[in-house]
Amino acid sequence: MKIIRLAISIATIFITVSGVLAASVEKAGMFNQHGLRQEAKSELINVIFSKSENSAKAKSYYLLGSIAFEENKISVALDSWRTLIKTYPGSDEAKLVTHRIDELAEIVGDSTKESVENAIALSYLRHGDFWSKGKSNIFTIDSSWIPNVETAIKWYDKVISEYPKTAASRVAYQDKLRTIFGWEGRGKYGSKYGLKESFWKYQPLLVETFASFEKDHPTASSLQGFRYQIAQAYWRQKDWEKTREWLNLIIEISGEGDSFYRDLSERRLQKVEH
Repeated sequence: MKIIRLAISIATIFITVSGVLAASVEKAGMFNQHGLRQEAKSELINVIFSKSENSAKAKSYYLLGSIAFEENKISVALDSWRTLIKTYPGSDEAKLVTHRIDELAEIVGDSTKESVENAIALSYLRHGDFWSKGKSNIFTIDSSWIPNVETAIKWYDKVISEYPKTAASRVAYQDKLRTIFGWEGRGKYGSKYGLKESFWKYQPLLVETFASFEKDHPTASSLQGFRYQIAQAYWRQKDWEKTREWLNLIIEISGEGDSFYRDLSERRLQKVEH
């Protein structure tokens, strides 16, 4: 990793000195895509303090906040986005976070501290923290009697409706489907959720959600896996007809080439009933 970073640093110096390529948001995005977050942040900061266009600077503030959020540095992320809104209020990025920033701060505010610019006030806060080390900075939530599956789905649906056909929407669909498939709580008396609680209650929603997912993201790499999970859900219910229907669909979509799920489906078709 040190060798890679050294090579990148040398290349960056050479390119900058030669004037071939200035600091850019695209370059920062490439760094971030390959896990080089420190280099990405440095590049974005260079854009902000360069003579780049305001649109590039707005994108830089937005991406700096996004990277900080990914690193769980919530207060830093919020500060970056607030600066974005204050400095470039008319930018698309500012509009994107303006109506969400207060909600985000409300949700995560219990687990992080705001940035405090006044050194004396900060020292007072630290004095108080010294004497209250035992306090919890994270709210606990009693979820008794709250319908977990339906509540989770409500938030996945917000992503799907507000950010249609985006990467976020794809992830939301996948998590929504996994939620509907369900899970079992730990322990002898753990509760069951989703299909594991009631196949007939959640099966229509499962098929409907998958159909929407397939329509909005027809090239998603996870589609075949979810098709097999649906076939398997029917198999557990001993619905042999539906099981065969979904397995044959997987084979049909796989085409002539060999693949993991085509092979798996063919093997399951050899012994469906049990």
